[in-house]
Amino acid sequence: MIYLLNSAVLAAGAYGTYRFSAATPDDLARFVALVPVSRIGYAETLDYIYRVTGVRLPLSRELILMAPGDEAMVVRLRYRVDHASKGAPQHPADEDWEIAYLTRLS
Repeated sequence: MIYLLNSAVLAAGAYGTYRFSAATPDDLARFVALVPVSRIGYAETLDYIYRVTGVRLPLSRELILMAPGDEAMVVRLRYRVDHASKGAPQHPADEDWEIAYLTRLS
């Protein structure tokens, strides 16, 4: 499976070996063209992905459990949103986003 995620936090019981490496907006556009399963749970993240790729994806907060061989692209802010303002509309700049590949190796 291939996934698009807004976090690299692993679900409980997701033990294994993973590789996490930097990616670019161009990598994100190529990855989205592969039609990954989207598990993006924040509208601002979806808006950024749309600006970069031109593809509008659905909001989804479903959990996943990656299996060996599964790949994901993680799109997340480089900083934590203050707890008091979480859920309020945010307007991060494009340089505030981090994009990375996540692969479960075993």
